[in-house]
This record gives sequence, structure tokens and C-alpha cells, in this order.
Amino acid sequence: MQGESWGDLLTNAGPRDHIVQLYQDQGFLNRAVCRFAAAALVNGEGMILVPTQDHWNAFRPRLEAEGIDLEAVQRRGQLTVVDADQFLPKFMRGSMPDEPVFLGLAADVITKSKDRYPKVRWWGEMVNVLWERGDVAGSMRLEDLFDQLGHEQDVALFCSFVMDNFNGEVHTRMLPRLGENHSHLIPVEDYGRLEFAVADALRETVGPDEAQALEGRLVANLPKRLNMPRPQALLLALRQILPEVADAVLKRTGILYAAREQLAG
Repeated sequence: MQGESWGDLLTNAGPRDHIVQLYQDQGFLNRAVCRFAAAALVNGEGMILVPTQDHWNAFRPRLEAEGIDLEAVQRRGQLTVVDADQFLPKFMRGSMPDEPVFLGLAADVITKSKDRYPKVRWWGEMVNVLWERGDVAGSMRLEDLFDQLGHEQDVALFCSFVMDNFNGEVHTRMLPRLGENHSHLIPVEDYGRLEFAVADALRETVGPDEAQALEGRLVANLPKRLNMPRPQALLLALRQILPEVADAVLKRTGILYAAREQLAG
């Protein structure tokens, strides 16, 4: 299981890592994407960003505040910025991506970066644009193609989805699907707060004695394919072992997580 913070994970991302972030506020998105991109640029890696125009406008001042000379890194080809809304129509056929067209276009972008910077990272939100449109099948298919691209091109991939991690449908349907084509999950911003919230939610829902015994069973059934914070893995294991109480624990976890955020604020 993932023991490092999301910040360390994004800073140290390497070839063939495929990281997915769930977020609901612009601030968390900004902090995560700029950590990933700034680390690449400082390390002398090539960085490809594929944001919407609104999100690029939000990233720019934060990257500049972290000491990145955006004009310089773009001029020397270290940073490539591609508009997500303009790139998508080039390979979408209806609601589904055209596999060879997408892989060819994306490989061209990566090759241009690798000509100068052998180690390359890519963050983009084209998959999320499709997700927010309601094109779920197209979104997941494009994510599969990105996973293929990351392995073929030896690049570090990072993507971000607008999803509520405390929603039962997300846990039941989307997280297992995302586990098929990602290596790491960043479910929330504050892992420590999530750990307290999960522990308290378990005790409140099943009782303190049962919660202690149950945690041992959950640890033995933690998801193995997708790396994530331990409390998140406990929530997913609970859905497998005791689905009848999983939604109640998840809902209570969300309430407690939000309450701790208000106290911290």
C-alpha cells in the first residue's frame, strides 16, 4: 500500500506510473498538478500539460509563484501546453476515441518532447472532459488508451477526475474500473484526516469492539493492484467483505472528514 503522501508521489513519479486524482475543488487540483509539473521542470524532465483554458489560467500563476519561468521552459521545448478542448475533436469519433488516431497524435507530442528531454511526464484532463459530459464509456476507453500509451512511451501519467470519493456509486462502480488502468489513487487531499474519519466511522457504525476485530479482516483483504492510502483501501475492502454496512460507513466518513476540515479551517 502507498505509504507516501500524494505530494511525494507526484514529485517522484516515474516512467509507467499512472496516477489518478479525485477532486472537487479547484485548489486541490491546482496544488496537485503544479506539484507534478514543477517537479518535472526542476528535474530537467519534459512536461506535457493538456488542460482546459480555464484550468491553465489557474495553473500559470501558481507555477510562476513556485519559481518556474514559463516563457523560458516553453521556448526551449521543456514545457508543452495543449488545449484539451481543441485536442479532443482531433481523435474523437462521436462519443468514442479512435484508437490509432489518438495513439499517433499523442506519440507525436511525446516524441517532440523526448527529442530534447528523454524523461517525460504528461498530465491532462481530456478523460475528465468526457466524464463531465456524461460520455462515461468514451472516458474510460480513452483512459485505457492512455495506460497503453504510458507503457509504450515510458512516460509518467497523471490525470484528475471531478468525483466525490464519499459517494457510494463512485466506490461501487468507478474505483474498481479506475483500478484496471491506474497504478496509484489520490482519493482526497488530507490522508491523515481521512484515517481519523474512517476509524471513527467504523467505531460509530459497528461498535468499538467489532470495529477492532473487523479491521483485522479488512487488512487481510486490502486491494493489491491499485496503490492508495491505507484508510481508503480499508473502505474498499469493507465493500467486499460487508457490503451491507459499507455505504453507512462511507457516508459517515464523509461527514467526519468534512467536519475535521471545518475545525482545521
